[in-house]
Amino acid sequence: MKFVEVVEWTAKDGALHFALKGDDEALHRIEVGLECAPVLASALVAELEKSGGQDGEAQLIRPVGMQTGKTEQNEPMLFMRLQGGAELPLVFKRESLGVLISELQKLKSLIEPGGQILWR
Repeated sequence: MKFVEVVEWTAKDGALHFALKGDDEALHRIEVGLECAPVLASALVAELEKSGGQDGEAQLIRPVGMQTGKTEQNEPMLFMRLQGGAELPLVFKRESLGVLISELQKLKSLIEPGGQILWR
């Protein structure tokens, strides 16, 4: 079975819920616990690298918009809007917000206009 399209996804009840269209044209649903999301993302990147079909440039996430917010538990949140309209919500621990701001300030001072830093 090969999945050819993510039809819908939501994050609710402590899990990511996906509706995927398979190469059999059927709709398949899977659920992944939020605590497993980083492992899922790492596994997907590893599979992508195995296929050799994508170069380093294609793996970069380039938001077309950003907005700050907070969760219902008052945790700091950063929404990155991606091309196509998808949003990537990043939630931080309140106590790590100072570290995040400091790291972003370091990054700003490191790059020159037109420059780019790549992590590999």
